[in-house]
Amino acid sequence: MPTRSQRIRDAFNNLRAESLDILDDFYSPEVLFRDPIGEVKGLPALKRYYGRMYENVQEIRFEATDEVAQGNAHVLVWTMYLRARGLNKGNEVELEGISVLHFNSEELVSYHRDYFDMGAFIYTHVPVLGRVIRIINRRLEGPGG
Repeated sequence: MPTRSQRIRDAFNNLRAESLDILDDFYSPEVLFRDPIGEVKGLPALKRYYGRMYENVQEIRFEATDEVAQGNAHVLVWTMYLRARGLNKGNEVELEGISVLHFNSEELVSYHRDYFDMGAFIYTHVPVLGRVIRIINRRLEGPGG
């Protein structure tokens, strides 16, 4: 049987809009998922959420840069590489983040929380909004920034 670490990496890297059934063997039916976008309760709702999130994904991969496991908790530090229609003109976006996962007694994820900078992920890569965010950032940096 694969380790938790390998199961997490496999789930993250193999998930696509057309492969949502792999979540049945990863998440518990009562899973609670949170990220900077929102909160989702239950596996059916999480599958719908991922289905919407992944519908424009052309390529995605996660590289783990660090991890810590203690008891039923697992923390994975990752870098995501993503190409999606309508994001950054189709060019690859790189995003660093952290996932906190809690496993239940059946070795299914009952809690999943993702932490990442939403501005770095979406806002700066949407054409018009990205320009506005970059102008604001330059003004906040001040002279010489």
